[in-house]
Amino acid sequence: MAATLPPINKNRNAVPSYGKPRPPPGGRLEPISPANAKGRRDRLAMEKSTALRNQMPILKKKDIAKFRNSYKHNLCLDMLTEGFHLFFCELVNLIRQQMEKREAAGPESFLWTKPVLQDQTEKLDMMKVHLTEAEAANRIGDFAKEYKARYDLAQFFKASEDDQWLVDHFFTTCLNVASKVETDGGKMQAEGHCNVGLCHQNNGLYGEAAKHFEAYHKLASENKEDWITSSGVSYYTDSCIKLYHIYTIIGTELGRTGEEEDAEASLETLTKALEMAKCSLDKKLEGESSYTLGMAYQKHNQLDTALTHLFNFYESCQGDSNSEGIGRACDAIAKIYARQGNKEKSVEFLKRFVELTEKTGLEKEYCLACHNLGNVCNSVGTYDEATEYFSKAYNISRALGDPDSTNVNRVQYGIAMAHRMMGKFANHVVVGDKTCMSRLVEWKSVRTDEFNKPIPDTVPGAAQHVMIPPPPPAEEKEESKEEAVEDSEDPGVREEGDGQTEGAAES
Repeated sequence: MAATLPPINKNRNAVPSYGKPRPPPGGRLEPISPANAKGRRDRLAMEKSTALRNQMPILKKKDIAKFRNSYKHNLCLDMLTEGFHLFFCELVNLIRQQMEKREAAGPESFLWTKPVLQDQTEKLDMMKVHLTEAEAANRIGDFAKEYKARYDLAQFFKASEDDQWLVDHFFTTCLNVASKVETDGGKMQAEGHCNVGLCHQNNGLYGEAAKHFEAYHKLASENKEDWITSSGVSYYTDSCIKLYHIYTIIGTELGRTGEEEDAEASLETLTKALEMAKCSLDKKLEGESSYTLGMAYQKHNQLDTALTHLFNFYESCQGDSNSEGIGRACDAIAKIYARQGNKEKSVEFLKRFVELTEKTGLEKEYCLACHNLGNVCNSVGTYDEATEYFSKAYNISRALGDPDSTNVNRVQYGIAMAHRMMGKFANHVVVGDKTCMSRLVEWKSVRTDEFNKPIPDTVPGAAQHVMIPPPPPAEEKEESKEEAVEDSEDPGVREEGDGQTEGAAES
């Protein structure tokens, strides 16, 4: 029996099964719509997605650029759009200045570890607020308001040490703006010179700082009583104090070069500093300035003038009951008297220095005073006192844990003890009897000092000790005193911090 076959082309419009599109395995591709929503769940999902789509804003090309560009780029676009082109130029120049300095320093420098201005959004926002305000005030000619905006911006950047270059920039622009203000009699300009001078001083540009402080002082001197700072000090007094400080710095720097021209300029500048200290009516500043000037004259061998200024400092410290200052003055005056050959006066002021430092408990200064006094006593032949003071200096330096000072004072103490024993030792050599010889041999063996014991009166004059070296005749004392005035500084009296090596080398 033959098999039955299906009819051929029974339905000409029918689509074969292999031509139909297959649905995806995970579900349908078509979105849910009211037309094909078949259940409650589908309708809720459709309503939720529609609500979320309606809440989303329509983004424009400008909005998209805010997410793609940097914060600095968007800020600059806003400023240009709003018409603040001066702020845009200033900001771009500051960023370029920082980047050029950073590139010049190289990737190994410390500048590469610091954040750059263009990445600090808080500082950029603050600059936008104040600089737009300053530019708006500049357009209408309100220079006082522009000055205040730039001044506030400089004060804001003062909080960070890394932003001092921005402080310098905005204080400089403040001075430029203040020169345009004509309603305050030059008060803002004086303040601007003061701020720029402080910036130069912090950067080590002392000459430029002095010029601005001098301009500040000139303007303030015309309004001594009217212009008062926020702290209650007049502009005139403040300018005198700032000139005193900058003149002292310049004079000290010039004195270190060693050149003759610089030495004269140093004394002249320090004299100006003293004049400014007197004008400020601050007795403490005047005393400190006198001390600095006196030490400068001492360095250049003008000892009489140095004594005049140091005595002014001494009297100023006595009026203020400044024990530390009195001690410094006594030490400096004693050194000058030692250079002049006036040992008695030198010992007198050194003893005052020792007494003051002992009372005030300044151990380091007390050690220095004992060392210097021991050197002077050693040079004038009072070996007992020299031994006493060197002993104190040695013990104090050991307690302070200063090895250099300890070693030097140990040597000086031993030298003073040897000088004290020298006369009696020589007397035993001169007498030369059995008792003296046994003591000398004993000292050679075990360093037992028995020379203080009385010598048997077996030889005439044995009980009289020989002084080594013998004292000079009375006529020669006067000549040696005059020659000592012309001599250089006594190496036995040392400056603080010298390690006391000069005195040891001399002995």
